[in-house]
Amino acid sequence: MEITIPISRKLFQLGRIYVTALAKQVAHLDISRYMDILVIIHLHNGWLTQKGLSRLLNKDKSALVSIIDQLTQKGYVYRETNPADRREHLLKTTDKAAEEVPQILEAFKQMNQNSTENISTDDLETFNRVLLQIEQNLKNQISAEPSTYTQISDTNNL
Repeated sequence: MEITIPISRKLFQLGRIYVTALAKQVAHLDISRYMDILVIIHLHNGWLTQKGLSRLLNKDKSALVSIIDQLTQKGYVYRETNPADRREHLLKTTDKAAEEVPQILEAFKQMNQNSTENISTDDLETFNRVLLQIEQNLKNQISAEPSTYTQISDTNNL
């Protein structure tokens, strides 16, 4: 009997290995999780709300509140009431984040280079096309609106 391993399991394992290696590269910083979310918040320069971040990442708002709380406790992020709509909170980064985000971005760049070493440009392009096609196939299967999800390609440059 052949056992089929879900593609998601392989991708999840790859993601965990990547994040573990990335955390080692930035071990001198005060952050080991949610670096990608910190960078996104920082790059939006105070114009991103919790709701907007939730939509951008296709993550549950309550899960994001917990992540933002952790980034706040670490001294990277703070919330500010949106003057245009007092019901919303704008996410802003601190001076600590401004100092460390460039190092995190450099670690992303280095990790991407290391993880794709000895893989041709053609193979990487094929890999990205296949990931996008899998994503589209899954979206079609669950009959989701395309605008509901952030495409993998939308976050490639982070």
